[in-house]
Formats: sequence, structure tokens, C-alpha cells
Amino acid sequence: MDILLGHFSTIDLFLGYLLRNSLISILLYFALITSAQAANNFVPIRLPNGVKIELPKNWEATSNNQLITIDSSLQSRLQGASLPFDASSDLNFAANYYDDRGKTAGIIQIRYYPNMDISQADARSAEQSDIQELDREIRDAAVKSAPIGGFSVLVWSGTTKQVINGATCFVTEYKRSSIKNNGNFKVRLVRVFNGGKSFTLTVSYREDQEYLLRPICDRIISSLRI
Repeated sequence: MDILLGHFSTIDLFLGYLLRNSLISILLYFALITSAQAANNFVPIRLPNGVKIELPKNWEATSNNQLITIDSSLQSRLQGASLPFDASSDLNFAANYYDDRGKTAGIIQIRYYPNMDISQADARSAEQSDIQELDREIRDAAVKSAPIGGFSVLVWSGTTKQVINGATCFVTEYKRSSIKNNGNFKVRLVRVFNGGKSFTLTVSYREDQEYLLRPICDRIISSLRI
């Protein structure tokens, strides 16, 4: 009887081992499927000058025709208000995320500055005083130009130097007021000084969607490569 019980115990242990491993295999399978599906939620976007980002596939790219109209309107408004506008710059790419009501909840834009002469080496050597000066210039420009866009700067969080996939960047964050009653937005400007290949990546999301969109915007920024 003891031998028989021992035999059944061995079988039970063996079956338990198989079940546990089967369960682990099933869990791993679904984990891999979930991971693959999550990876497929982002698509690579290749931009001029070797710049790459990853963007969720449900964000809608703005057409070239719309980009020209948006940029022409901005230039007209700024110059009409005697505010500076770099006519050599290029609003090259933009995309929006719309919520279920069709309202804009996320925005991404990239603007190139072909006449910039500040290099990555200059960016790497920038000291805190340089960053503070850059922050003052960006804030002054944002506060002055905001009324042209129909909003105001509500909170200024400042500028920090960060390294993203080997590129030295200056990331500025602030909160702006609503445009056409669409809620306040959190905005981040990712400035990359790289000579004639310099650009600013702007990523913003509606504040009431922060729980969902903040990590997505973090992912977009962290995917930046030059």
C-alpha cells in the first residue's frame, strides 16, 4: 500500500509538474501575444535628416496641404503682430489623436531649422547658465506668441538637458490654456541642436487625458533617434 501510495504520489507530482509547466507555457504564450500586440500599436515614422520616432497607429497624420496652411497662418499672424518668425524653418510633420467625441486630445509636430549653427557638441557642453538662458528665451517667445494662437501659458515647468538615445536634447515643459473650449494641454518641446539638421519635436496632450496619454507621449519622446 505504501508503495502504491508512493507510486500515485509520484504520478500526482508528475501531473502537477506537467500542469504547472503547461500553465506557465499558456501564460507565457498570452504574455508574448499581448507584448506583440502592444508592440504593433506603435509604428515607425521616418523623417528627414535621419530622424526617427514611433507613433501610435491611431494617430492621424496631417496632410502636406494642411501643414502649409497651418504654417502660413502662423507666419501671417506672427509677422502681423511684429513677432519673429523663422521663415527658413520647416513644419515637416504633424499628427493628432482624437478622442471618441472627435475632439483633439494629443498633438505631435516636428519643425526643422536648416539655418541653425549650434551643434551637438555645443549642446553637450552647455552648462546650467546656458540652459537657464535658453529657458528664458523660450518662455519669453511662448508668452508673447501664445495670444496669437488663442491661448495663454498657465504654468511654466522649465527646461532640462536630457540625453535620448545618445542625442543631447533640451526638453521644455509647460501647460497652456484651452483653445475653443477643448481643455488645457500639457506641452513638451524637445529641442535638438544639430547644425543644419536641428529640429524641435513638440508633443502635447489634453490634461483630462493625462492618465492615458502621458505614458504614450513619454514613449514617443523616448523613441526619438537621430
